[in-house]
Amino acid sequence: MSEKTGLSKNLREFFLALLAILPSRNRVIQILRLLYETGGIDITSFRQMFRGVVDPHVDEVLGKLGVYIDKDTVKLKYMSLGWIIADLYNDIFDFLNNDDFRRKVSEASGLDIPDPLEEWIYIKLDTAFKDPVHGENAKIVMKELLNKTSITINELIEKGLNVGEAYVIGDVLKTLGLAEHIDGIIRLSPQLIENRDVLERNLKRMGIS
Repeated sequence: MSEKTGLSKNLREFFLALLAILPSRNRVIQILRLLYETGGIDITSFRQMFRGVVDPHVDEVLGKLGVYIDKDTVKLKYMSLGWIIADLYNDIFDFLNNDDFRRKVSEASGLDIPDPLEEWIYIKLDTAFKDPVHGENAKIVMKELLNKTSITINELIEKGLNVGEAYVIGDVLKTLGLAEHIDGIIRLSPQLIENRDVLERNLKRMGIS
């Protein structure tokens, strides 16, 4: 791609459309991607996270895409259309992963082309940290996880969290696909373990390091 040649109208519109449906920028895609990444979200947390987003029309569309309720958990049916769409973002993240390629596209199109994975992780962290009840403790836990990958509930209690809050923080981070929470151990999600540098950049950007 020549850096001095502007993109054709069709190619520029392609990138505009792609930006509009990134999970960091589209709430319906966000729902699909979170369900894909986490394997399911308990219905109470789901309703809190997407209050004002899931109206009857959105609910109908999500159902057609493969979103369903299994007991008390909202899930995404394997190989449904919604699952296939959510899975596609693994390739989209890779497609726009190269800094030089994004710079060339940005200069040729006049668009601000972000690293979509970095932006997605930022949105998830920002959601956790802005929680009016648990946000500050979420920052503490993510800072610890950046340094050591996993932390036990007992270690969090030693750092001043009460046992109930420690468990809740684990569940909050799990709901956002930022961590796994199993048997009293909170561990970075596979996505963040694989992209620890992206996590570190985002935390520094947020003033947490």
